[in-house]
Amino acid sequence: MSLADRINARIHALSLTQDEVALRAGISQGMVYKLTSGRAKRTSHIVELARALECELGWLATGEHFGQGVGEASADYQTNRDGARREEVERMLSRLPEQDQKEIALHIMQSLLDK
Repeated sequence: MSLADRINARIHALSLTQDEVALRAGISQGMVYKLTSGRAKRTSHIVELARALECELGWLATGEHFGQGVGEASADYQTNRDGARREEVERMLSRLPEQDQKEIALHIMQSLLDK
């Protein structure tokens, strides 16, 4: 079973989209596509992918089970995931008309002040 096969198996098992995997792992959807299609045979983001796909790091990397999970999400993983979410929100907001952007900003500020 190739890396692409293992990634695709986990995506299917978790009922995720490539976009969701990219967001969870903090990588581009293009990179997820390359990995799932077999165009990329390895990645420097294997730890992030194992966390995103909720699987054993060793299994994802090699296909062998070593009993080594990825454990709890590290601070770096959380930061990457939060950064990817922030970028996605910024991208969506940038597509809105300026007046809508201002209204959303006001609502956010008001909700923060109400807390």
